[in-house]
Amino acid sequence: MARYQTTPHDEQGPFSENGVGEGPELESFETTYADDGEEVFFTSGYSAREIAQRRHAEHGGTIWVNSVSRKIIRKDYQYATNAPVYFAIHKSPVYTLIKRDGKVLRAYWPELGK
Repeated sequence: MARYQTTPHDEQGPFSENGVGEGPELESFETTYADDGEEVFFTSGYSAREIAQRRHAEHGGTIWVNSVSRKIIRKDYQYATNAPVYFAIHKSPVYTLIKRDGKVLRAYWPELGK
């Protein structure tokens, strides 16, 4: 699987890390976005890839693979199983905010099959 690519993120805070701090938790579902700012469709758990492929066939977009973190879990979803989010389907690139070397970065999810 391709590794994610990082770029600087303009906003450096406030964010939380490991439950410490104010703002949304870095490296989580709450800090995962699309470049265009629109809502993203996520899949996790059993048959996540098949669901992503069906959604892609029906609605278009690109399938993005979560190679960033297993901490990206949908806790607010009624069918949540505490399984990490495996795929996102969206027309623009999807990224998760992470912190490396004291800086907040955008970790872009790679496209499925690339």
